[in-house]
This record gives sequence, structure tokens and C-alpha cells, in this order.
Amino acid sequence: MKKNQIIILIIVVILIFGGIIGWTLFQKSKILTSQENSEKQEAEQLFNFTAEVLSIDTENNFLIVKPNEKENSVKVLLSDNTKLIKIKFPFDPKNPPKEAVLTPIQTEIEISDFKIGDNVLIKSRENIAGKTEIDNIDFVHILP
Repeated sequence: MKKNQIIILIIVVILIFGGIIGWTLFQKSKILTSQENSEKQEAEQLFNFTAEVLSIDTENNFLIVKPNEKENSVKVLLSDNTKLIKIKFPFDPKNPPKEAVLTPIQTEIEISDFKIGDNVLIKSRENIAGKTEIDNIDFVHILP
């Protein structure tokens, strides 16, 4: 083989390997970007949260709550389909009987049974991430 043919053959082989390496790196970055986007979408979905009751409006049937670890308050609009439940333990969880089974007692309540400072668990039927006013609430539990 002539010297020029060997140089051309080496250049072609380098270009082929470079193309394969470049294509592989491009595909990996595309996969990582798609995974990051799906993680962001998952992170933006919120269907329940715990909060502290700041105020109660029994006439207009809503609560103002401050979600734990958040700064902004949220207005929670209650409907006739929203289940309001108070959860109590049958004994002091810090000092349980020797053969006790920790089965919480759930009691249905009215909005008038809420008190400022109650810790609550709120579950919605739709994504409530980032909202300051939510409705379509499945239930609100007053936590022990």
C-alpha cells in the first residue's frame, strides 16, 4: 500500500470511532435529560400534606392552614363530600399498656370541631402542588 492510502485509511477509522463515541455520548446525555425532566414532573405532583390550622371559617366552610416546612398559607375549601375525621389513640402512645395494639380511633367531626393550632393531614383528589387555594378535598384528618 502506498503511504497516502494508509493515511486515508487511518483517518477513516478515526472518523468512524469518533462518530461512534460522539453518538454514544449524545444518547447518554439525552437519556439523562429525559430522566431529569420526568423527576421534575414527579416532584411537582402533590396530593396530600400535613399542616397546622391557622383559622377556621365555619360560615363559608373553609380552613386556612400553614403546610409544614412551607412559608405560605393555603386556603382549604371543604365540600359536603369532604370527610372530616379526628384521630385519637386509645391510650397514651408514650406509655402504652404491655399488650397493646396501636389502633387509632377515627371519629367523624364537623368543621366547628377544628381548633386553631390543630395538626391536620389533608388529601386531595387532584394535584395541589404550588396552589394557595385548594378544593376537591377527599378528607381532612386531625392528627393526635
